[in-house]
Amino acid sequence: MKSLLHTGSLFILMVLAFSSCASQKTATGSGADYAALIDSRRFTFEARTVIPTEDSRFNPRFMFPNGNNLYQLSSGYEVKITPDSVIAYLPFFGRSFTAPVDPTKGGIQFTSTDFDYQQSIKKKNYQITITPKDNRDIRSLFLTITPSGYAYVQVLSMNKTPIAFNGIIEKDQ
Repeated sequence: MKSLLHTGSLFILMVLAFSSCASQKTATGSGADYAALIDSRRFTFEARTVIPTEDSRFNPRFMFPNGNNLYQLSSGYEVKITPDSVIAYLPFFGRSFTAPVDPTKGGIQFTSTDFDYQQSIKKKNYQITITPKDNRDIRSLFLTITPSGYAYVQVLSMNKTPIAFNGIIEKDQ
């Protein structure tokens, strides 16, 4: 009876683990597909994890040997890039030096239609720097995109500590 109980609980755990893995989207496509997306400036960065750059002296998680600073995100957080606009909706964890006037405008939310866009390739990765000119809070966005479609985004703000995100690049819809 005891072995049957252990086998049943092991089976349930395996089903739960495989079902949670199957529901996640992954970056699929060839390097040429992503190169065309990036060159056309029509893509969306979907954030999967966030890496706050808190000061480690004040972070109790770093007192433990396996402590880390990586948070999984739910879907819906993204940066949409088109030739004429950049629309960002990302969470923020960290220190903010000024509070927003509207409490519903927390996080990193902005739409920019006047921005500088610089693109280069370094070690087979795309390096993109976006500097909004019509937003007083966001200083710049740095994107590093691999040929397989995975991306790293760092956001520098005038009023908040820097924050970084890992995720994937998707075709703009």
